[in-house]
Amino acid sequence: MRNVLFGLSLVSILFSACSSTDSEPSSGAGAAGVAGKAAGGAAGRADASGAGGTSDEAGAAGTAGAAGSDDGPSVCLDSGLGEIELVVTGLPATVAASISISGASEALESESTTLSDAPGGQYSVIAKRVYDADPLVRTVYDAQIDAPTFCLEDGGTQSVTVNYAPVAPSNQLWTILRSHGGAPLRGFGSSRLKASGSPMATSEVFLSVERTLAFDHAGNLWATGEDLGPGTILTRYAPAWLTGVGEPRADYAFHLAIAFCAPPETNGVVAATTKGIALDSSGNIWLSVCNKKVLRVDRPETTPGASEEPEDITPSVTLSGFSEQNEDLAFDSAGNLWLAAGGQVLRFDRARLDRSDAGAPDCVLDVTTDDATPLSLKANFLAFDVAGNLWATDVAGSTLFQIAKADLAYEGTNSVVAKAHLTVSGSMTNLGRPAFDDEGSLWTPLTESSFGKLTAEQLTVSSSAAAPTVPAVVISGVGPDALAFFPAASGLPLPSAQP
Repeated sequence: MRNVLFGLSLVSILFSACSSTDSEPSSGAGAAGVAGKAAGGAAGRADASGAGGTSDEAGAAGTAGAAGSDDGPSVCLDSGLGEIELVVTGLPATVAASISISGASEALESESTTLSDAPGGQYSVIAKRVYDADPLVRTVYDAQIDAPTFCLEDGGTQSVTVNYAPVAPSNQLWTILRSHGGAPLRGFGSSRLKASGSPMATSEVFLSVERTLAFDHAGNLWATGEDLGPGTILTRYAPAWLTGVGEPRADYAFHLAIAFCAPPETNGVVAATTKGIALDSSGNIWLSVCNKKVLRVDRPETTPGASEEPEDITPSVTLSGFSEQNEDLAFDSAGNLWLAAGGQVLRFDRARLDRSDAGAPDCVLDVTTDDATPLSLKANFLAFDVAGNLWATDVAGSTLFQIAKADLAYEGTNSVVAKAHLTVSGSMTNLGRPAFDDEGSLWTPLTESSFGKLTAEQLTVSSSAAAPTVPAVVISGVGPDALAFFPAASGLPLPSAQP
């Protein structure tokens, strides 16, 4: 039991070294906390942001009634002393909570406690998102609060329970299997990725998506699927659907009319229309599509819920200044857009991304090896590391290569030498879009039936087809088109990257 003085400033408290917190309050998997006794006798309300999402003000959205009621006074009196019993559940012993209590007095708490002699008056409670310290990919915990606002009366006792729970996609590497017409989305927990083998997936869910995927900050999955329109269907699935429980339904489904990259195949399988997906720092969705275009779909401000048919939508921005077909895309930490097109690496500066633009890129890079007789390297897929270097995948050459951060500042067309280039072993190698984990290792699709890890140490040593790099970990039985961690590694320029 602790004493709390009237007018107490924010209490400093030492947190566990094995946890960290997000700067945004959490609603605990998208469900609003239930308000406690609000001033005026009116129940407080908290707005949910959709199943599995997080609210910017979750846990503190209780609203005091302006008028009185038959059951209580018209105002919450700032007088007397009471007791606040804080109960924290759902977290491992190694993870500290992050709970702010504000109002008549203030406190920051990391565990269950009782605040005695607390000044009477109005209070609000916010529980921030917290994380464990897994070196590969962390677990994210969001909270629900049963009394986000309350009035503490003189001599009264208020109990507040903060229940943390893991966000469904967290602590996993997610894969989209190589397929057409929809295929399993499989998540592999970090404990199943420590050594080579054929582990069972931790999670599996069947979604009508293909080839591309990206997570936003809350853990919602954005992905595309093909449509016979022709066109592509852009969908968002809330975190709760990724548990594999129930029949998944997208809470957003948009149809974009996009021409095929090539005529439909005669065997009934539709040709792809979407080459890549990325989210910018504002949560807008960018698609690299056929006919040499990049499209931006603005982040929706509401959650309409699942609908029977996808809604037609017109992109807010179209970039079309390409001489070759564009492929994958990625954002750097400054908000500049990078693309692979015709084997080259292109940059569109952030200042140009708020309107449609048919102009040429601000930077075009041709990349070669550093050999005595330099070899050209062709970019198909892109990923930034935490130091700001850009990694690209040369599918035809079975090679991953790094463009140093300093070389990304050029203007116009330039030829640069890869800081490192690694040819991956295997006669059936079929590389895809890579992803970095929290310890700096790079994971990539390897073949039609495997993916694997190149350690941070391996990424510093160039190799060739004559003496290729052997992945440190190979996971067999799953050949993905794309990989994505949730949360993304701390420091990466991705919306899903978290502290």
